[in-house]
Amino acid sequence: MDAHEFGIGSGVRKDAPSFSAFGNIGTVALLVEPTSDDELVAAAARLENFDLVGRATDTLFPDGRYDAAVLTTGAMTGSDFCGGEVVAAAGERLSALAKKAAVRGLSGLEKLCSIPGSAGGAAAMNAGAFGAEFADLVKWVDALADGKRVRLSPSECGFGYRASIFCKDVIVLSVALKLTRSTPKNVEAEMRRAVAARAASQPSGKSLGSAFKRVDGISAGWYIERAGLKGRRVGGAEISRKHAGFIVNVGGGSASDYVSLMRQAQSEVKDHCGVVLEPEVTILGGDKF
Repeated sequence: MDAHEFGIGSGVRKDAPSFSAFGNIGTVALLVEPTSDDELVAAAARLENFDLVGRATDTLFPDGRYDAAVLTTGAMTGSDFCGGEVVAAAGERLSALAKKAAVRGLSGLEKLCSIPGSAGGAAAMNAGAFGAEFADLVKWVDALADGKRVRLSPSECGFGYRASIFCKDVIVLSVALKLTRSTPKNVEAEMRRAVAARAASQPSGKSLGSAFKRVDGISAGWYIERAGLKGRRVGGAEISRKHAGFIVNVGGGSASDYVSLMRQAQSEVKDHCGVVLEPEVTILGGDKF
């Protein structure tokens, strides 16, 4: 099985290293990396079953060999600015897109600029930070749905808190965003403030971002800290001492370490606070919450 069987020029690898931002070690039986819309459409039609990921900044791959096919949009990059709008490919890094907007004096992405991951992933998760949400900027999304290319309005995207209709059945191809005119100086200053605020409140190093969703507007980290779990460690994974909503890899952390801490947090927060935490990260493989 090679790239040409999938209708793409390259980017099909067997037993490829997994690339989770948590940094645990594993391989993927089949990794398919299209570089364009046409290649993705061809690859999705060829695959019967697959997991869809972007840049895997919020996706946990299993330890060892993952006996599955993974289709990633991470190699589908590029953006096109026209006036106050930009069309970004699904795999375009959100940070890079924000920088390109800033030098053009276009405002809207500043508060989201330090979120890792891609434009497609930001649409799929309706990424947010400091009161801003990606959905607020969306003009339309080009997607692959039921084997057909469609253009969806924001109201058709099912945007909610860290939610949308986008999954392997409806795949983001590109996103059009509406930005507002400002000046490079003002936009870049706001970006620096957002980056500084994120650095001050969130841990650095390898993690998948927030492990759990907010509960009625309250950070899951607040509940986890209240349950006395800040600094709890299993193997090489630790509930961050800086922000309890994050599970960080402090060295040699495995997927099983990560999942164990998630289960402990869910159980003990429910016992102490009567709150059920819902995962924000995507876990590939057999672990379900």
